[in-house]
Amino acid sequence: MGDRLLRNRSARATFLCYHSIAAEGPRYLTISADLFERQLACLRDSGIRSGDLRSLSEAANGGLGRATAFLTFDDGFRDNFETALPLLRGYGFGAFVFVLPPLVDSGGALGWVEVEADLGHYPATMRSVTWAMLEEMKEGGFEVGSHTLTHPHLPELSDDALREELWESRARIRERLGTCDTIAYPFGEWSDRVATAAADCGYSYAFSHPALDSAHQRRLPGPRASLQGEALGTRQARHSLAGGRGDSPLPVSEAQYAPRPDRTAGTVSSRISMSRASDQPATYW
Repeated sequence: MGDRLLRNRSARATFLCYHSIAAEGPRYLTISADLFERQLACLRDSGIRSGDLRSLSEAANGGLGRATAFLTFDDGFRDNFETALPLLRGYGFGAFVFVLPPLVDSGGALGWVEVEADLGHYPATMRSVTWAMLEEMKEGGFEVGSHTLTHPHLPELSDDALREELWESRARIRERLGTCDTIAYPFGEWSDRVATAAADCGYSYAFSHPALDSAHQRRLPGPRASLQGEALGTRQARHSLAGGRGDSPLPVSEAQYAPRPDRTAGTVSSRISMSRASDQPATYW
């Protein structure tokens, strides 16, 4: 598949990024179940369907026939299974989840250097899904992709370490679940070297977060943007959902939007990221 540029909020495709759906959790990674359900209702009422691997391929090839929102979840929080899955099923939506196989093995703490403080404050929320949970999620409409083995800064790795993170994580997911065609780059970080390695390891699509480096925007295929917000307060962003019925209000208390084109084997998408409201710029994990 040739590289394609997927422009978020255009061409009938919208990409949304989530992490945790919980009452309490890290500020930039968590939204409440109530807000999440209102967002799903907004999508449904706007005539927007959820995207899967097939519709992602259609979008990359310019054949997406109706308005579609690609709902993505990073890190594999256990509440993606306990809370998000039942809500998604209720609305007839599917989603993508990106996991770290070593953490899935134990179903234990989600922990790497950048979230050590969060793990201390929210141990009940910072827990990984298990393989059994992922099997049920896949049956329930989730596409399961890689988030690497250890959540590293991929551009900083040696060639051998980079390949191990990309290849081994994909191999372990395929061994347990049969397929793994997608990856979400940790921290949204990538480079041409990372993209080439991801393609060589067999990934078809990759996802990132809004770009800070605009110099990359002319080269990388698709934007995946990130939406993060907490329960409705004084702020409510209006997000024009691609191909929907007019300017649909997506219930968020704050949204940071900047398209991030990214690159891998086929298409890399930037996502709108939803998390707790804050006047400070969000940091994406």
